[in-house]
Amino acid sequence: MKHLIYSLLIAISFGWTFELSAQNERPAYCDQLPVTYSKGGAANSRPSLPKFSTTPTLEYKVQVAILRNTDPREYPFHEDLIARYRPCEEVWVIESRESFTSRSQAIQLQNKLRNLGYNGAYLIEMVGYK
Repeated sequence: MKHLIYSLLIAISFGWTFELSAQNERPAYCDQLPVTYSKGGAANSRPSLPKFSTTPTLEYKVQVAILRNTDPREYPFHEDLIARYRPCEEVWVIESRESFTSRSQAIQLQNKLRNLGYNGAYLIEMVGYK
């Protein structure tokens, strides 16, 4: 029985360590952030990113918190929210699960979240592509 419990603890510990190590990995671009993306050739720039026939459009999310040194799985946030890890900054961003093309819809969610106790809920502008 002791061996079973010991083996179980080791397996859980390994799983937790493996999961956290994946979160701690940083993309290569975090270490050498470019000054600009360009068509190439300029110093301090990177080769151009692929381009598509899309149109930039404003979208909105509602952000309620940024967590550092805290696992969002340890806190039960509202179901309209999602935690997104930002590896370069090493933080979790707690924000609306959905993005909105309508600012008024985003404000409706912002007000709902404020009424639920997320007093610091604020709108984030993003650029989407269609």
